[in-house]
Amino acid sequence: MLAAVLIFPGSALLLLQNMTLPEPVQRQNYAVAIPSQLYYPFSETVCLQLSKKQAVPTHVTVTLQSRAGNETLITQSISQLNFFHCTSFQVPPPVGKPDEVAFIVVTVLEANSEFEKKQKVLIKHADKKTFIQTDKPVYKPGQIGMSRMPCLVRERVVLGPQNTE
Repeated sequence: MLAAVLIFPGSALLLLQNMTLPEPVQRQNYAVAIPSQLYYPFSETVCLQLSKKQAVPTHVTVTLQSRAGNETLITQSISQLNFFHCTSFQVPPPVGKPDEVAFIVVTVLEANSEFEKKQKVLIKHADKKTFIQTDKPVYKPGQIGMSRMPCLVRERVVLGPQNTE
């Protein structure tokens, strides 16, 4: 088994790795690391690690299957004994509901054999935040606060309290 631990901040880690692969693919170990929750419209990172006992050509594909379509995240032909690669990708928007269950599919092709593993991931809309700036960090009871909430117009000009219409 692989000894590497990959940590992505902000969400749980989904780690796909082989337990027993069919002959002759069982001479290798692989791990795919990706967050278990993907947030649209941000980019995320997926990593692939492969270690083999023999220098046999292997083709590995990591695909994200969602209702928006299939997106190939990693496609790699590997001849070396040890391989590690990370790449970033744009998370597709969830289709239908606010959240969508998608799948990460890992396909390993070696010689005349093929192995495929499928795992669920969740695609979510990122939470929208509102930023309000005040003149003090803390107010005492009864104090009147001043706030500044800039608004953007089409020309990207910031309107303040003195020139609002």
